[in-house]
Amino acid sequence: MQFTSTIFILFLIFTLFVYYKLSEKYRWCVLLAASYLFYASFSPLAFLYLVPTTIEVFLFARWISSVNAKYDARLSQIIDKTEKKEVRNLCKKEKKKILTLALIITFGILCILKYTNFVCGNILSLFNLAGLKINYKPFSFFIPLGLSFYTFSAAGYLFDVYNKKYSAETSLPRFALFMSWFPSIIQGPINRNNQLRSEFFEKEHPFILENMQFAAQRILWGFLKKLVIADRADQVVTYIFGSYDKLPWFIILFGLFMYAIELYADFAGGMDIALGVSELFGIKLAENFRQPYFATSVADFWRRWHITLGAWMKDYIFYPFSLSNAMMNLSKKLGEKSKYLARIVPACIGNVLIFLIVGIWHGAEWHFIFWGLYQGLIIAFSTIMDPFFKKINVFLHVDEKALYWKIFRIIRTFLIILIGYILDEISDLHQMLGMTKQLFSFTNGNLIENFSYDGFGILTILVVFLFSAIWFIVSIMKERGIDVRKKIAAFPLILRWGIYLALILSTPFFQASDALGFMYANF
Repeated sequence: MQFTSTIFILFLIFTLFVYYKLSEKYRWCVLLAASYLFYASFSPLAFLYLVPTTIEVFLFARWISSVNAKYDARLSQIIDKTEKKEVRNLCKKEKKKILTLALIITFGILCILKYTNFVCGNILSLFNLAGLKINYKPFSFFIPLGLSFYTFSAAGYLFDVYNKKYSAETSLPRFALFMSWFPSIIQGPINRNNQLRSEFFEKEHPFILENMQFAAQRILWGFLKKLVIADRADQVVTYIFGSYDKLPWFIILFGLFMYAIELYADFAGGMDIALGVSELFGIKLAENFRQPYFATSVADFWRRWHITLGAWMKDYIFYPFSLSNAMMNLSKKLGEKSKYLARIVPACIGNVLIFLIVGIWHGAEWHFIFWGLYQGLIIAFSTIMDPFFKKINVFLHVDEKALYWKIFRIIRTFLIILIGYILDEISDLHQMLGMTKQLFSFTNGNLIENFSYDGFGILTILVVFLFSAIWFIVSIMKERGIDVRKKIAAFPLILRWGIYLALILSTPFFQASDALGFMYANF
């Protein structure tokens, strides 16, 4: 039941009807039933992973919460500071053991399903290089959709309960709703329990026509991004990436540009639909994008792209790692020589670690790992060189507040991200080396004669450019702080409904002939 299918629209209408017919007290039950029905539509086998993970995380969180309560009761009766410190340390040790076991089980499922064949294949390759020939047949695992997304949400919940950010959920069905909320389970955003718990159970959800219109706008906009822009751009990308060895550098650069459009339109379109569908029920999810192609640095790009993943990595990996004893000791030693290095080196190491993990999260393939390292090393290098770059700007009398400088930084950042996409979209490292060679072979322009529109047609490129230009204008408005949906709602009736009808009709009229699944649904 894809977001863009007719059956999903019918399912959504029916669920909304039942939801708003029931009293507020029972509406969350409708959401839970709808979420499980939606997930089952892909494969009932997925519940073999989702349900055990839900129960396991629920029980471990309750266990951690009970330990917190036990030691809080002891601390309330103690006056001596030294004794209080000892009790807190005992509590931390006991909780850490429980948390470690919970994370091993939670991430163990993810790692076994996604990375077993990758690890075994590489180990056996080493044996083969050593002259030990071992036959290996890859394991055939069923990998449920959205595995990484709900696993990260579950792990974040465990961390939050461990850190006493909030208490553990006492109702298993209510926690199951958090784990399975159908607009976000397949491709995010990565949810936080305290935020969704408040949306589900602490707020009223009256039927407000204006809110429904805003949600419908967002869903229609998501359909347009996915079915028209992303799926049509994919036709061009598939051709160019498949024929890279016969094409000149500027066509490969064009292919990377089209891939940048496809990836962003696919993921952002999916987010628009997910957030819009959730808004129909009065549930607000966290935003996942903030005009990332207007970023002025790679670090800024990652504060704008897949925001919930970045926030998860920052809160649960980067900060704990940067404040670990090893990093604090390293910072202390570096501080004896340079306060600047003491401040930035742990942060740089943390960033490289984070993006290594992000690369692995994207897939069990070496090109994803190199892609993650590429992002992390660029951010680390930029951080280290920042004082040097500022001195150059002063020497050259660059006005860092000027518009031309901002545009230059945006273009520079976009090109850096664009080159990195070679590592993201390729199928293997051989293709990466071949495409890189072709991209930087500026004497191969005569290969333009091998380029053909037959696989997709010139209309496809024109349609992608037309709607991308509209999207670009909307993005500029949002970058300037304009609420586009409210702006449209304030237009005169004829103009407003003209825009609505254009959105409604554009997708079926211009959509690609082949509807593709969402790219991030496989993560």
